[in-house]
Amino acid sequence: MNGPFVIGMDGGGTATTVIVAGLHGDLMKNFRLGPLNINGQSREAAEHTLADLKIELEKSGMNMSDCRGICIGAAGISNRDTAALLTRNLKEQGMQGVIKLVGDHETALAGALEEPAGVILIAGTGSICYGINESGDKFRAGGYGHIIDDAGSAYAIGRDILKAVVRSSDGRQGQTVLKEKTFRSLKVDSVEDLITWLYQPGRSKKEIAALAPLLEEGIREKDQATTEILDHCGEELAELAGAVLTHFQSPVSLVVSGSVLMKNNEIYRLFCEKVKKRFPQLEIMKMRGEAAQGAVRIILRETAERNGYETIPGN
Repeated sequence: MNGPFVIGMDGGGTATTVIVAGLHGDLMKNFRLGPLNINGQSREAAEHTLADLKIELEKSGMNMSDCRGICIGAAGISNRDTAALLTRNLKEQGMQGVIKLVGDHETALAGALEEPAGVILIAGTGSICYGINESGDKFRAGGYGHIIDDAGSAYAIGRDILKAVVRSSDGRQGQTVLKEKTFRSLKVDSVEDLITWLYQPGRSKKEIAALAPLLEEGIREKDQATTEILDHCGEELAELAGAVLTHFQSPVSLVVSGSVLMKNNEIYRLFCEKVKKRFPQLEIMKMRGEAAQGAVRIILRETAERNGYETIPGN
């Protein structure tokens, strides 16, 4: 299997999806590799993944020197040290074409919509909203990490659940079923045990975000604290999307992605209700397609512009 090609990669903390395509978007190969998220993994793990990329290509008779462009989408890619590490490593592997490193929100948007213009709101462990208008101008809101941001994310929900538990326990707010459910989930028996768990060295934001599904149980039991957390989450996400949507003059498509909006129907309903009050013409759709395909679309557009050939519409 010879000839020029491009590569699109969706890098994650546990695995990386790779799509290899011809210069007109025709699929040549797809496969999965190890982690490619410098923020959550060691540099060595990322280097190992890129070394495996070359090996996997060679198995199919492809040479890295024939790659006209590669687009990698991953969290934390804007970090300059990360970008330098990945770029240097790819060149050492024989990469001579265009190297484009973008945030995973960019590849997710490109994977969801065939046209470049549109907006995506991602609410998973973290949260971010990102959009490109018809002129190619880019806008972003959120995505600044759990210490100062991640509004409406699973982490924010998990933190608010823990907050409700301790406030209920010391009398600052009424009783909540979230207390018993949180204790059971974490296998603790008291607030003191809960605090010990929470502040243990190395406690990750993902472990706190993992509490978010407890809201679904609270919804079924019509718990007041749950209702307040839900409403706050919907409001925060509507505010996040609104900060980007305000830059668009004509009706635009908004794609939502991430576990919070894809799995919790009540939060999705609340969000849609709140954001449509401000943007009544908005078309909202749940994510379809995949980020690795979005990475292919991005690099195809980039290489086509540079080299003067055309891609097949929709690829």
